[in-house]
This record gives sequence, C-alpha cells and structure tokens, in this order.
Amino acid sequence: MLFWKRLSGAFHPDFVKHVIPMTSAAFTRWLWLAAFLILSGCATRPAVSPVDAEASWLARQAILETLTDWRIQGRIAVRTASEGWSAHFDWKQRGEDYRIRVRGPFGQGGVELHGNGQGVWLKREDQPPVFALNPEELLERETGWQLPVAGLSSWLRGLPVPGGQPDIAWDTQGRLLKIEQNGWQISYSRYLVQGDLQLPEKMRLQHDSLQVKFIIDGWQTL
Repeated sequence: MLFWKRLSGAFHPDFVKHVIPMTSAAFTRWLWLAAFLILSGCATRPAVSPVDAEASWLARQAILETLTDWRIQGRIAVRTASEGWSAHFDWKQRGEDYRIRVRGPFGQGGVELHGNGQGVWLKREDQPPVFALNPEELLERETGWQLPVAGLSSWLRGLPVPGGQPDIAWDTQGRLLKIEQNGWQISYSRYLVQGDLQLPEKMRLQHDSLQVKFIIDGWQTL
C-alpha cells in the first residue's frame, strides 16, 4: 500500500511539469513499465512441472513401501444399493501378518480377522473361530460385509497394490489423489502428518454400487 501511495504522489501535475518533463508517449511507456514491475512482484510461484510431481511420487512411493509395520485406528462407513452401516476399526499390520478389529455395525459386537498370505481366521464373541483362504469371501459369508481386505493394506498407506497396471494420479507433492485397480476406484481427499510422512486421513472406495469411506483418527508406526 505504501508503494502505491508514493507512485500517486509522483504523478502530481507540478512534479511532472517541473521535475520530469516528458512527452505523452514517453509518460505512457513509463507508466506501463511501472505497472509491469508491480505485477511481476505480485506473481505467484511457478507451477510444479509434471516431471517434478512424478519424481516426488516415485520418491514417496519408495519410502511408503518400507512402511511394513504399522497400526491405524479410525471409522468406516459402508453403503450398498439397499443398506448402509458404520463402525470403528483398529488395524495392526506386521509384514504380511494382520489383525483387524471392527466394532459396532448392527449391534453385532466385535469381529476380528487374523491373517497372512496363508489364510485368515475370523473370530466373534462366544463363537468358535472360522478359517478360510480368502479373507473377502470369509468376511462376506460370515457377516455379509463386502470389503477388499487384501488391497486395503496398500491403499490405506496411499499405495497401489503391487503388480498389474493401476491407473493413478498424484498431486504436486507426490501424494496419491486416486487409484483405479482391481475393479475399485480409490480417492484420497485428506492427508495427516505422522513423523516425516504424510499418510492418508480420509479416503473413499467405490466398486459398482458399493461405497466404503475411511476416516483415520490415528497412525502409529511399529
């Protein structure tokens, strides 16, 4: 603001007449030059190039792939064409071994999954555990819930599942905005800071008419 006030004082007629006499054309050129310098000073930083954004993503991907032992707690909301439910969840991962607890939907109490690449056990209160090779089939058969358990260990970290050719998009900081993989569309709308990492805080998955939303309340590296 102070800069503009000084310019307006310099344009006083007596100042122009007695101190800096100039032709109308020269004055006009001088005025355009002053405006250009002012606008240049207000310009925003150049946009990050696609090459730099991709380099940020590749560096970020390499770091996240080393994050193999972690725990998250949060909320999940599931909606199908005919119904919807929400619950709290607690996911603990150590390498291939995982333990997932889901509490609350339909008053069913807690459901717990223990699994790895060799199979998965499902446990509920006052019932014997049930074993299966496929976690998605086991979960749907025993509870009616449809969740992509195998893919979530990657998607929750902001990574595509290894293998295949997923369609992905990232922002200027190299954080994923969306993944299309294995019939699912995953979008990320918010990240949180955990130490030196930025990890997903809010994400949405969609497969046909099935929608799943995750809100992460806390990340912990183990």
